[in-house]
Amino acid sequence: MPSTVTVGTFDSDDIADVTKILQEFDGEVASELPQLRRRQVFHYSDLYVHMQDWDVADAAEAYRMTTTDPRCTSLNERLAAYFGEYTAVEDWDGPIDRPAAERFYVWPAEHLENLEQTYSAVIVNTQRQEHIPETSRLFAESDATDIPQSMGTLRRQIYLWRGIYLHIQDFADADPSKAISKVWADGDPRFLQLVDDLTQIIPPYDPNGHSLATRFYHWAAEVSA
Repeated sequence: MPSTVTVGTFDSDDIADVTKILQEFDGEVASELPQLRRRQVFHYSDLYVHMQDWDVADAAEAYRMTTTDPRCTSLNERLAAYFGEYTAVEDWDGPIDRPAAERFYVWPAEHLENLEQTYSAVIVNTQRQEHIPETSRLFAESDATDIPQSMGTLRRQIYLWRGIYLHIQDFADADPSKAISKVWADGDPRFLQLVDDLTQIIPPYDPNGHSLATRFYHWAAEVSA
């Protein structure tokens, strides 16, 4: 089930207005889009992260739905008053013309069942394009161990957008922050080493705060019994 992830600037003072727009759309229109299975919107520092999960063949088809279906384009137009364009920093070494964040890592490869009943955590940092292979290698080695299972991770996706690194994890627990806090408290040396290695190539977006984004909106389609 592919996801579309868009990122841009955002003022958290507008959360109430954006939530109202999304509630109206998802309450009245989302049922007309059976391919749309879940929507989550997060804010972090001066950014928003808009994640939509689609029951379609691939990410290209999901993106086509979001940009050509008149119902989706109408929603995008309404959100444009609150969601601004993010400009990459001068030393960004990747493309700036891609329309959405690009996923470069996913675990596991198979379809995640009952996606609508999971809960996501989004970690925001920065990363250069050149570090994609090393980041992927580090996570692949870690995910080949029992660390994801001990943490309760059901799916891991990592995206890059104009130098913004987005690490999205799906959990069964309604409070993903608890799972993240627990693995820190447990102090598994393999996990701590992974964090140390990643810190060298994935510096923080906001050096004065933690990296976990706050979800302020969520909608999911009903799951058939």
